[in-house]
Amino acid sequence: MRIGVVVDNEYFNDIRVLNETRFLSESGFQVSVLCLSFENRKLPQKVGKINVEHFTLSKSMKNKLYGLMTICPVYEWIWAQKISDFIKNCKPDVLHVHDLYMSRAAHLAIQNTKLPMILDLHENYPAAVMTYNWAIKFPQKFFIQPWKWKKKEGKYLSFAASLIVLSEHYKESLLAQYQGLQSEKIFVFPNVPNVPELLEFPINKDILNISEEFVIFYFGGISERRGIFTCFEALKILRKEKYPIRLLLIGPVDKIDMRQFSEYLNNVEIKSAITHFPWKDISLLPSYISCSNLCISPILKNPQHESGVANKVFQYMLFSKPILVSNCIPQVKIVDDGQCGLVFESDNPKNLAEKVKLFYNNPELCKKFGENGREAVLNEYNLKNFGKKLIDTYTNIK
Repeated sequence: MRIGVVVDNEYFNDIRVLNETRFLSESGFQVSVLCLSFENRKLPQKVGKINVEHFTLSKSMKNKLYGLMTICPVYEWIWAQKISDFIKNCKPDVLHVHDLYMSRAAHLAIQNTKLPMILDLHENYPAAVMTYNWAIKFPQKFFIQPWKWKKKEGKYLSFAASLIVLSEHYKESLLAQYQGLQSEKIFVFPNVPNVPELLEFPINKDILNISEEFVIFYFGGISERRGIFTCFEALKILRKEKYPIRLLLIGPVDKIDMRQFSEYLNNVEIKSAITHFPWKDISLLPSYISCSNLCISPILKNPQHESGVANKVFQYMLFSKPILVSNCIPQVKIVDDGQCGLVFESDNPKNLAEKVKLFYNNPELCKKFGENGREAVLNEYNLKNFGKKLIDTYTNIK
């Protein structure tokens, strides 16, 4: 079977797309990818057996066109033409399209064909866009009109022959909202890791050069909606009570939240207890996880964050670290099923601090949670296991 994959990102910038396409290719499918190149540079046209077609669009232009989709669908028209050309070139049997907002562009490209579309939902997009400060603040909200995406969702979902979602909870939520959806046409594929690839990276136990501190590690994008400011407020409580806690953050800061982030970073109460790196190569992630005592996913509880579990949570677990997560339903399920950590109340720094104290005062519990988490990833939450279910998506498509 020939699969055409469409993603409005650079191919190597999306770990979910990389994991899925590589697994499908290694499973015998012929995979071709249509994606963006944000710079006019030479990028590989072949990755293993995967064909990769790029078209150049600056990141700033992409963001502008993407942001204005609700009032001016130029971005959809551009993609519809590119997808149409892509189909003529690679002649796929199935089109695998990533993200809700790309559904109509793909539909326009295939509406006069019999080509089925699989729509891969990386998030609850209508809910997500309503949490983005760049979309909901004045005056840009009047141009972006993020509230319109909820009205579009049902129609955009209907264009697909099958859906791929991040969690059972999100699947049940969609089925409850849209009677036209069929359970057997919705497949769950979480953001599970490619275990052998991650385990190949060497571990440098001296990478932090920090001693006699309890290190809490967060990896990923940094913003208010991801709960990082809740962590800062909890850190104030812990430092005031003389707990030797260090908060290690690796990831870029959302531009719109940069001012508030900088204020926390320079706060006299906690600035000496924060280490922030805007970026580190993924090959160093196992080292930073291994040098930490506790790993955290503090995302704020909302419909978007209840659509699935981030890559980072499974990566933390793989390297035998206990996890502390906010009470978003899919995260709670991972912790409860795997007995691999604790849950705190979203946006509640006092409760977060209390849970950190439990970890700090119970090293044996930390060790047990870490062992359980690693076992859960090795046995269940991995690409090899869920990849079989991904293949079912194709074998069952009609």
